[in-house]
Amino acid sequence: MLRIHFGVSDLCRVRVADGPHPLWELVLGLNSLQQEKLPPRLWRWRDETRRRMRQYAPGVLRAACALVPPAGNFPDFITPTLDEPGIEAHFESVLALPPATLRADLTRTYRRLEHPPRWVRGVYGHGRPTSIVNILQKSHPLVLDEQVWAEVQREVGLARSRLAEQLLAGGLDALFGSLHCSVRWRWPTLEVAYPYDLDLRLDGRGLLIVPAYFNYGHPITLIDADRTPTLVCPAVSSDGGLLVESDRGRRESIGKLIGRTRAELLASIGCAASTSQLAQRLHVSPAAVSQHTRALREAGLISTVRTGQGVRHTITALGRALLLAAKL
Repeated sequence: MLRIHFGVSDLCRVRVADGPHPLWELVLGLNSLQQEKLPPRLWRWRDETRRRMRQYAPGVLRAACALVPPAGNFPDFITPTLDEPGIEAHFESVLALPPATLRADLTRTYRRLEHPPRWVRGVYGHGRPTSIVNILQKSHPLVLDEQVWAEVQREVGLARSRLAEQLLAGGLDALFGSLHCSVRWRWPTLEVAYPYDLDLRLDGRGLLIVPAYFNYGHPITLIDADRTPTLVCPAVSSDGGLLVESDRGRRESIGKLIGRTRAELLASIGCAASTSQLAQRLHVSPAAVSQHTRALREAGLISTVRTGQGVRHTITALGRALLLAAKL
């Protein structure tokens, strides 16, 4: 569990990033290349990018996979907090890091590993991230070509609009509740499902929320608590952060129990969603969604809370258990 501790002044300093973060998207994209279980929207991108990198830059692919492993941590310095859309400015920010800052970051990231990645010792020794930036620069046009980047910008822009609507309709309660299905806001703490226990105290610095196209799981934060407090969240709400490992057979098996439409609706909720959002996802009328959500709510599979003039549906622990059981 990640626990983010707020003070009163932090509530005035919650903000959403202006657009996609170039290096967060690149780093999470490199991580996604190594995953076999992804949202369907990323299947074609993964296969085509793997093919291009194996054909034209196999050495870069191997180096990038060592830098950003399929599981575990990577250093904070490769995702600098910078309000700049151009990736070259981010590369320059990494290259400008003092050796002491770089070494402290590497120590903090890999101190628990008996055998850290091979590249860590070399970068730590000379105190320069040049080789790391070279890997990222060579990976960038292969992982995030113009067409992919246009899609990233579109989806992150839509995510920002959705978050703004939640804030206007229901305040910070609604905003936080729409970040991910695992997020729980209990003043003064924002609780987020996380691979391990971590406490982040804002101490008046506020919180930067970064919607990311290539984040399809749980939200991510930085290791260094002294840096700008940041929460990187999935930008594409239809992934739900839950059914990235699903297949058609899984939903059909649930459909035999509760009906196909309700199974699709339950699977598509994932993160909190409004009635109109669910209607758009399932291509049915809001009235039909209301009828099905009523049945799911009465069965204890979802919960519904009012936010402003609308409502927000969230899958419950029982609903998640049903989805997981159907996979067996």
